[in-house]
Amino acid sequence: MYRNLSDQIEKYLKSLKFEENIAYELKRRLADLLAQGEANADAACRALKLSRRTLQRRLKAEKTSFQAVLTEVRAELAVRYLKDERLKALEVAMLLGYSSISSFTTAFKSWYDMPPAEYRAKFLSIRA
Repeated sequence: MYRNLSDQIEKYLKSLKFEENIAYELKRRLADLLAQGEANADAACRALKLSRRTLQRRLKAEKTSFQAVLTEVRAELAVRYLKDERLKALEVAMLLGYSSISSFTTAFKSWYDMPPAEYRAKFLSIRA
């Protein structure tokens, strides 16, 4: 299972187009940190070897924020994880750092205008 998740994260990281900016580097680090269960600003700052204020300032210069980047990574990884039939929705929620399935469902609906179960059903019916 861990190997499959590592593969999913690796595919996500490869899908990111190369850019020389802090938001891009933060996305790469957050994907790994989510897998470790530590996707928070302090862990990201340690991984990037930046102070929290420096990270905030650099993200602001790129017209984004830590929360916006984290949300983008979660939304992209959620779709990848839901395509894996072996993962239950609760497992996907936990992998993305949500404490409950309801908070994950609420977030997913805000990103894709449908609950994760509906998205998965549509995806699986297209594949079949």
